[in-house]
Formats: sequence, structure tokens, C-alpha cells
Amino acid sequence: MNVPDPSARQHVTAEGGFAYGVVGADLHVYVDGLPSYVLEEWLPPPESDEEWLRELPSRLLSARHEIVPFTGRTDELAELRAWRRAVGRRLAVRWLHGPGGQGKSRLAAAFAQDSVAEGWKVVRAVHAPGNVLSGRAGGDLRAVGAAGVLLVVDYADQWPLPHLTWLLSNRLLHHPDLPTRVLLLARSTDQWPAVQAALHDSQAATSVQALEPLREHGGERAEMFEAARDTFAACLGAAPGAPGTPLRVPPPVPLDGPDFGLTLAIHMAALVAVDAHLHGRHTPTDAVGLVTYLLNREQAHWARLHSQDAGRATAAAGRTYTTPPQVMNRAVFAAALTGTVRRETGRNVIDRVTGSPPATPHPAERVLTDHSVCYPPSGSEPSVVLEPLLPDRLAEDFLALTLPGHSAQSVYPPSSWAPEALGRLLLHRGDGRPAPWTPRALIFLAAAAERWRHMRHGHLYPLLRRAPWLAVAAGGRALGAVAALDDIDMALLEAIEALLPQREHPDLDPARAILVERLARHWLTATDDPDRHAVVHGKLANALRGAGRYEEAHRSTVRVVALLERLEAQQPGSQTPHLGVAYANLFTSHRSLGRPHEAVEAAERAVHFERLLAETDPEGRFAGLGPAGRQARWALALCDHAQALGTVGRWADGFRAHATALDVLVLLAEQDPERHRNDLGATLLNIGADLSVSGRGGAAVAAAEGAVHLLGPRTAGDAPDHPGTYALALSNLSGLLLTWRHALPIGTDWRKRALDASTRAVALNRQRAKANPDALAPSLEQSLRAHAGALEVKGRTAEARVIRAEADELLSRMRPPPDVSGVPRAHYGPQQARAATDALETAVYRYMTRIKAPIYARRLIALLLPVAAREGAAGLAARTEIADAYRRLAENGLTRDRLDYAEALVRLALHRRALGHDTGVEELLHRAIGVYEGLMAGAAGPGSYREDVVRTLGLLARFHEETGAAAEAGAVRRRIRRHHPPWRWLVRPARRQAP
Repeated sequence: MNVPDPSARQHVTAEGGFAYGVVGADLHVYVDGLPSYVLEEWLPPPESDEEWLRELPSRLLSARHEIVPFTGRTDELAELRAWRRAVGRRLAVRWLHGPGGQGKSRLAAAFAQDSVAEGWKVVRAVHAPGNVLSGRAGGDLRAVGAAGVLLVVDYADQWPLPHLTWLLSNRLLHHPDLPTRVLLLARSTDQWPAVQAALHDSQAATSVQALEPLREHGGERAEMFEAARDTFAACLGAAPGAPGTPLRVPPPVPLDGPDFGLTLAIHMAALVAVDAHLHGRHTPTDAVGLVTYLLNREQAHWARLHSQDAGRATAAAGRTYTTPPQVMNRAVFAAALTGTVRRETGRNVIDRVTGSPPATPHPAERVLTDHSVCYPPSGSEPSVVLEPLLPDRLAEDFLALTLPGHSAQSVYPPSSWAPEALGRLLLHRGDGRPAPWTPRALIFLAAAAERWRHMRHGHLYPLLRRAPWLAVAAGGRALGAVAALDDIDMALLEAIEALLPQREHPDLDPARAILVERLARHWLTATDDPDRHAVVHGKLANALRGAGRYEEAHRSTVRVVALLERLEAQQPGSQTPHLGVAYANLFTSHRSLGRPHEAVEAAERAVHFERLLAETDPEGRFAGLGPAGRQARWALALCDHAQALGTVGRWADGFRAHATALDVLVLLAEQDPERHRNDLGATLLNIGADLSVSGRGGAAVAAAEGAVHLLGPRTAGDAPDHPGTYALALSNLSGLLLTWRHALPIGTDWRKRALDASTRAVALNRQRAKANPDALAPSLEQSLRAHAGALEVKGRTAEARVIRAEADELLSRMRPPPDVSGVPRAHYGPQQARAATDALETAVYRYMTRIKAPIYARRLIALLLPVAAREGAAGLAARTEIADAYRRLAENGLTRDRLDYAEALVRLALHRRALGHDTGVEELLHRAIGVYEGLMAGAAGPGSYREDVVRTLGLLARFHEETGAAAEAGAVRRRIRRHHPPWRWLVRPARRQAP
């Protein structure tokens, strides 16, 4: 009896005309509710009707139909087989790159077919936004009984990096003990360093394979030409008198030279040779002639369909084709730029490109229908229109030849309407947002500009000068292609660079590095000024670091430090403001490369220069920082130093640095809370972890609560400034509440607080992991474990098991964290260690008392009391702080707290008097008297607290008498007498009533 596998059951509901589901893999949904990509089992292309294929040359050339059998590339295919068979890492990712038309898709298809024959489960990934979704997408993708899993991703360099890294986190690729290979196809390696960096924590083996041009010698090109020629001849029909035999026509042009290093160029030559021979046409003499020949054949097909005879034929077949060829030319031009779109969008696109003269009025709906006759969409979705011309390289050439300025006008006249249509498609939108097809359009225009120079200065560059924001809105792939053009104007690149977001952007960061590299070379050659060179290298280092190119970023950072140190040696003090920042960046660079001792040295230098700058520029005039900004930079340098010291075992020194930094940031945050809240929150986050390791659980929880308070949204409905840091603070708080529950005040609902924090952390990290799954897997795994623990203590054990299993699955595919067990901890004496820990704990409670005095003030006071017993300035400062802590407690209005505050004021006044610090004594006593009189006024009995008032007034009178202020002393004595009427013996004061 066959029992159905319950895991294979899936209910899929279509909303808005699209439904997609998978079994054995994850489904990742984009913000608009559609999947960010779809997965489908790799299948050979379905057989196509030969009569339909031979109507248009572009159909015969499309890799989608695989008309020509795979030929050549034996070495490359063997290299892929060896990669698939390699033992070692279970997961391996390869970036296969080469120019458009080089044969990447055909090589990948041959490799996929070979892998299927070897028992592998082969899956294809299609980026969903802007693409037609195949009717066979989804399905059962389980790899039961398979030798391994192979995922093929075409156009990988056109995927936004967050979507690509999301794909690489898919459960399909992470079956334990099942070999898995991911083949990413791309035109260049620009995006690869960022992808490789995102894969760092996934334990994947990564490699790059370049698809080189076909060899000129050895017969590879001739062999490929003959195979393509014979296939096209069979498809188009043999020569008269020789039915069924392949045509033996020679190549129309010599196949040597760089133009024919592409597989597509060889296939184009073969198709033109066969077609020209069959129809008695003149054969072209160069590569450009091959393109114009094939595009003219496309145009001829449009005209034939529109002719009277063709009209009757289509009507007999149940279709009516009425679009004139000149209108179809505009539709094909638009489709090359927009790619497939929904029908309602397609109507708008056609209206844009046919709205400029000379244009024959024609209904947009009719144009779309007729365009689908020529270029039917490849998917099964009926509402999709404007299938672009294929192959992509042919579409790029079509764009270039349609736009004026090329040298082939005698054989392929350009269209005068095209420049205006280009602007209408990219520059004119009523809502001010870029058109959704902007990324594809810029990618294709830049690719065409690589080969057709008139596309650069005649069209692409002027377009970007009018709207440099287009290069940013088009995304990383397009921006990188534009930045790589060898003759682009540096002023244009500078205009684009100025519009890039001044924050991390996973999609744009790889392209930003390419752009800044180009600009850096220009800026460095334009001047010999070492100051300017340091600025440029600093900018370049930041761009490279954002792209995951850490070694290159480190070299630029080292260069910055060397330049500034040389200038500082020549003119001491001139570079002090810059050296602090430079060494802070060098600290970050060393830390990212796993060099802890070098990181300590860099952090120490940063602290040195920031302290020096605080002494020489206390007002913070440099860079307009102001005194607060100057202090904040010093405090942040101390935080870096503290972290660096901890990584080399010097924990107590790190605690002292952190305590100093925290005290500075707390004072700054009181003056300007919004400016310093994120820095203060991140500092408390690190301190909480340190205190937990040192066994100070209560303070660790307090620090984590402070971090959550500061790093969270400012108001309900807002997003946190730094979601990752906030999520980490929530995870830490949840874990610390569970670990140190015994150290919490009695009555604390630690179970509920831990679950609330972990729930928010998991929700945030799930959302963040969609953008960069591999890099953010450790954050999600940590928050899941905290959440499982919080669920467990609430008695929700079944849910906890599910969450913990998810965390285990994530951990299984992560790179193991660095082993720090071998780092020796420096030895400190008991007194020294306790002093450092006490200082850090006190700094935490000092801040927490400011925001939650009822909970934390008495803990701060308990830590300060031993210090208050000391002689001298240290004791006085502790007593002053104790009085302030009681003041914050007294603000709650509880009688006990108000009494304690008043007594703390009296003790502080007496201590100052004993030390000879008379300034402030009178004010302290007056404040104490005010508190007692307030308690007396609100008491039930008229004599309550009278003795406290009289006693403190007596201390004030004695102070005046001892300091020679007789008049003031007399006035105080009179106040005392008013509190002692003759009948005072009838009233017995109530002492210290309970609150």
C-alpha cells in the first residue's frame, strides 16, 4: 500500500493571476507579495515547430530553443565536471563569466544535462521581478535519492545582491551530506567579490571560471560553424537539387579575429551563410554586416505579416495582423529596453514610443497583440507582453543601430524618433519615480555602448548628464557597467557618485567600488598634494570595504595612515585631527581581517590622537564638531580600544576604557540625547556582554536594557536607525534575563520580558536576513536560540523545539566562528580586577539611574558607599553622586525616598564643611530643609518631621555663625523659634512614617 508523503502536500492559492509553490525548497517573497525568484526543475527545451522557427532568424539563434547541438568547449565542460565531482566542501559556488554571446547559457545547459545523466537534481533559478515566470516554475524540488543538487542561475550579475544572497540561503542548497553546486552565470566579475563576502559564513567553497574566447587556431571555430551551418540548413531547407543534404557553403567572412571569439558570432555567421545562399542574397563582409543582415530579416518579416497576402493568411488562421512595420519597429525597440511587462503597463509603453512623429496612429492594444505574434512570451501568463528580441546581444545591437550616429547607415538606416522615445521611456514619469524597467534599460544601453561608440557620447552620456540619478536608480549591475566604460567623463562620474546613498547599500556597494576606483585614479593623477591623496585613498578604502574587498581596502587604509604620518612628521600637529579617524579605520580593517594585536595598536594610536586633539582643540573647531563632537570622538576611540583589548585577553584594561567612554557618552547624551543615543546604545551593548562574562549579571541585564532603550525606535511606528544592532540588543537582553534571573529584583517578570525581547529580535532578524541571508545567519541563529530558551521557560516546549531545530539547521551551514579559546587572558591581581569591574558596573548603573531611578538608583548607591568612605576628593565626589541618586529617587514622591534624599544632602553638607569646602554648603542645607518642610506640610499630624526641620535649621545657623554671617544666623534662629511654640510639649512628632 502506498502511503502519500504528507510533506509533498501543498495548497497554493492564486491571487492576482499568479501562483507559485515548491516542495523541498524555500519560497522567498518580495515586498509586493510576489516571489523574489522562482525555482524550477531543469528540463530540456520543448520541441518547437520548425515552420515557426524559420520565420525569424532571432528564434533560430536564441539559446532558449537550443537549435544547434552543443559543440566545442570540451575543456570548459571537463572543468565543470571536475568541479562537480570534487570532494571537500559539501557546498561549492562557481561564478562562470564571459561576454554576452560567449556561450555561457549553452555550456550551462550541456552541463545540466550531463549532471542529470549522473543522477543529480538540477534546478534553475529565475529572478522574478521583471521576468516572465514560466508555467513550470515550482513543483517538487526534493532531492530524494539524488547524487547531489545543482542550481543554475543565469544573469546572476543582474540580480540585486540581497536577492542573490537570499537565494543562496535557500533550504534546497543545504541538505546535510548531499553534495551541492551552484553555477552562477554572469558577464563580468564586478559583483563577485560582494557575493563571495556574503558567502563567508556559509562554509561554501567558491571559485571563478572565465569563459575565454573561442580559440582562433585548432579548428574549434570551424567545427562550431559547420555544426551550426548544417543544423540551420536542415531547419531552413536544403539547396535546390540536394534535398535533405546540408549546404556546404563557406563562412561569409573569415572567422579569425576577436569578433568571432563568441559562440553567438559563429552561429550568426552560419545562419547568414545559409539564409543568404537559400534566398540568393549578397553575403556581408564583416561582423557588423552579419548583424544588419539579420535585423533586416526581422524587419522583412514584420513587413510580410503586414502585407495584403499575409493579412489574408493570418485572417484564415483566426488572427488579424494590422500593425505597420514602422510601428512594430518602435514596439521592438521599446521591448528591448523594458523587457516583458504586464499588459496594462505595455499599453502605456507603446503610447510613449508612438507619441513622437513621424508615427502612424495605431491602437496600443493592437500593437501589443501583433508584437506577441512575432515575439510570443515564453511563459504561460497571458497578461504578459513585449517579449524582447533574443539573443540579448542581438537586442543590444538593434538598440545601437536604431539610434542615430552609427557608421552602418547605408545598410541599416537609423530612426530619427528613437532618441526622443528613449527619453520618454526613462525620463518622463508623473510620480517622479524611476520607471520599473530602468535597470534593464541601462544595462542594455551600457552593453551596447561597449561595442558601439556612438552610443556613448551620442546617447548614453547625454542621457545621464540630464539625469545622473538614473545610474543610481538602475541598481548595482547597471551602475557598474556605466562606471566601467573607458571614456566616460569624470565629471559625469562625479555627479553620479554624489548621488549615491551615504550608507551601506548591498546592491550598490560593489558598483560604488568600481566607480570610486575610476575616480580615484583620476583624482590621484590630477594632483601631487599628499593631503588630497590621503582623502582619496580614504574614500577608496571605504568603498572597497563596503564591496567586501577587504584586503584592497586594507592596503588603501594603510596608505592613508602612511601619508598622514609623513605629513605630521613634517609639520607636527597639522594632521592630528585626521590621524585619529585614520587609525580608527585601520583598527576596523585589522579586526575584519582577524589581526587582533595589530587592531590593538591601531586603536591605541586612535585614542592617542583623539586625546591630543581634545587638548589642542577643546572647542572642536575642526570640521565644526564642537566640544560635544570632540568628546564623542574620543569616547568612541576608547570604545574601539576596549574591544580590541578584550580580543587579546586584556579584559580589565578594556573595562577601564569602556567605563571612561561610557561616562563621557552619558554626559553628552544628557546635553543632546538624539545626537548620541546610537553611540551610547552600542557601547552599552558591548559592556553588557563584558559584565556577563565577569559574573556581574545584574549590571549586564541593566546594560542590555539601556541598549534596547537607546537603539529602539524613537516613537511607535518608526524603524530603528540600526536594525541589526537593535536586534542584537534584544537577543542579548533575552539571553541575559534567562541567565541571570537570580540576580534580578524580586517581583521581576523575567519570563515575559525575555520572551517579548526574543520575539522582537527574531522578527527583525528574519526581515534582515532576506536582504543578506548568509552574512546575517549568525544574527538570526543567535536570536532563535534566545527565543527557544524564552519559550521553554514559559512552558511552550513544542514551539521551543521547532525554533531550536531551525537554529541548528542554520548553524550547520555556517562557517565556525573564530576559536578564541587559545587567547590568553592577562593576569590581574584581585584588587585590580575588582576595581576595573566595579568601575564598569558603576558606570552602567550611573546611566541606568538617569532613565530608571526606581529600579537602579539604590544599586548605584550601594556601589558608591565604599568610595564615599574614602578621604579626599574621591569620597566627596561619591557622596555628591549619592545625593544626586537619592534626588532622582525622590522625584517619585515616596516618603522614604524623600527622607533619604534630605539626609543625603545633610551628610554631603557636613562632609564638605569638614573638608573646608564651604561653597555649596548653605545651598545643600536649604534644599534639605525644603524637603523636610514639604514632608511636614503633607503629613497627617502637625508635628511630623518638625524635629528634622529644626535640626537642619540648627546646622544652618551654626554654619553661618562659624563663617561670620551673624545676621543670617539670627534669621535662621528666629525660624527655629517659630517651630518651637510654648505648647510644643503637647505634640509628639511622628518619625519616618512608612511610605
